[in-house]
Amino acid sequence: MGLIHTVNKDRKIYGNYKVFSPEGHLMFRCDQKKANWYLSRDLADLMETFTIQLKFEPKGLGNHNKVYGLTEMDNKCVVCGSNEFLTRHHVVPICYRRFFPINIKSHNFHDVLSLCAGCHEKYEKYAYNNRLKIADEYDVPINGELFNNKDFLKVRRLSSCLVDGAYPNIPKWRIKEIKTEVKGYFGWKRITKRRIQDIIDIKVKVYNRTHGEVVISKLVDINTFIKDWRRNFIQNMDCKYLPKNWSVENE
Repeated sequence: MGLIHTVNKDRKIYGNYKVFSPEGHLMFRCDQKKANWYLSRDLADLMETFTIQLKFEPKGLGNHNKVYGLTEMDNKCVVCGSNEFLTRHHVVPICYRRFFPINIKSHNFHDVLSLCAGCHEKYEKYAYNNRLKIADEYDVPINGELFNNKDFLKVRRLSSCLVDGAYPNIPKWRIKEIKTEVKGYFGWKRITKRRIQDIIDIKVKVYNRTHGEVVISKLVDINTFIKDWRRNFIQNMDCKYLPKNWSVENE
């Protein structure tokens, strides 16, 4: 059977295509893009709607016998239930997860949840505050990768111009330009007084590794670190629509 073609105006985070082994074991679920990848290379057959079966013998059975890994996921915000403008939320920020051991990093299905753009933006401040807490706990500045960097030193200098009353004679148009430059450098959507002060307070040291890399290298228990991020998320957001079988304690 041929490739799957659908047109959907709203973005869907979960495709819920069931992937079976040649022997008929349900291995995992995937999105349409991945299902088409198998089908286009003649590595699988389309058995019925949202179901494909591999033609080759896989090295393992994926999420077989793992309840959450095989759960059908709803395409709605886990906080408010909206099914519009959905985004993929990584419960443990990528800046940390990218440095996890491969056996943990390759099994991150549990920590990818769907959030609408509004709820995602709302949680951003809580996530940022948690990163600041981690930076203090492990004595690893949050923007460690920027140290000993001329571009960063320039941005830090510009940030001092945004402190209320520091430079009263700077024209408003120039202040707007400075804010745009600072936000662009850090990839921020907005800039706050707290963020400005955080930039100014950074003490210049030489770091050859990023904040996330150094933090992960100092962890004693990665699973506890992951669970702490899950708790931070559900404690700060009123999650009424978490997926069935989702749990802070899952490993």
